[in-house]
Amino acid sequence: MDLHPTYPIFPLMIFLSLVASLLPLLWIKRDNIGVLFLSLWLAIACLNQFVNSVIWYGNTRNFIPVWCDISSRLIVGITVAIPASALCMARRLYHICSMKAFHLTPIQANTSTLIEDMSICLGTPFLQMAIQYIVEGEKYAIMEDIGCYPLYDGVWPSFVLAFSWPVAIGSTSAVYSVLTIRALAKHGKEIDKFIEDKAQRKHYRRLIILALCVIIFETPFSVVVMILDLTIAPVHSYISWKDTHSNYSIVLEVPAVIWRSNHMFNVKSEMCRWILVLLAIIFYGIFGFSVEAINVYKRTFRSVVGLVGIKIPASTVHQEHLSQ
Repeated sequence: MDLHPTYPIFPLMIFLSLVASLLPLLWIKRDNIGVLFLSLWLAIACLNQFVNSVIWYGNTRNFIPVWCDISSRLIVGITVAIPASALCMARRLYHICSMKAFHLTPIQANTSTLIEDMSICLGTPFLQMAIQYIVEGEKYAIMEDIGCYPLYDGVWPSFVLAFSWPVAIGSTSAVYSVLTIRALAKHGKEIDKFIEDKAQRKHYRRLIILALCVIIFETPFSVVVMILDLTIAPVHSYISWKDTHSNYSIVLEVPAVIWRSNHMFNVKSEMCRWILVLLAIIFYGIFGFSVEAINVYKRTFRSVVGLVGIKIPASTVHQEHLSQ
């Protein structure tokens, strides 16, 4: 059995990415639904890949069909969920920077914003999971060393219903980002008057940086994945629903020697796995070294060493907290 070149590096990195995507939830503000769902969806994606990379390392046995049903469906949803969360975040930032959010009453802002944000961050991924069934030729595949993997029939509706969503959502986010930058240049002084707290202003700047980073990496990545899919499986004519789903009950078990022999698929599969690590590093890099994060680290350290009887004065943490 040939060892996968990224084992055990990938399982270790994706597990650390899981931790890195969840840790900022301890201190980031809860006023932006998009960033919260970005953290949660990224954590779910990392957990899914970690389990798959460990359980199906060196084998293709279909001994947990329920997990593969869920896992393959999650992979489909996450391809849309992460850019949708970035869109939600960029949209919210645009409303704030364009001063639109300040003209709403608290009740209007809470109810309408929550419904819209939840529809984008939750509704869009679940809708994508449902639509994917239309073009699924087989139930799923088990790729040795990769794990559960969603499949689609190589017909033109697959590229309209499955692969175009991340590109379209990323492009929309890019438009909102450009509008946000323009609004910042136009209403910068007014925004500073409404947001007097320096820590809150820094928080919104971090959100803008995060939204731009996700857009910079996610949208071109989605385009590349679509091109690779067109290269791997050339499009053929759509015949009928019955023809597309004629082999739906089949579960493909693909040894590593087979999928590795296809260079384009090899590149695509590794890209789809490692992009999660990159996004987790960016996410933690933006939020993990803020003043709020450092204060949490200090309080946690004080609590841990306090369990063994060592007491550290809290004055430093308290003073830093007051200075925000």
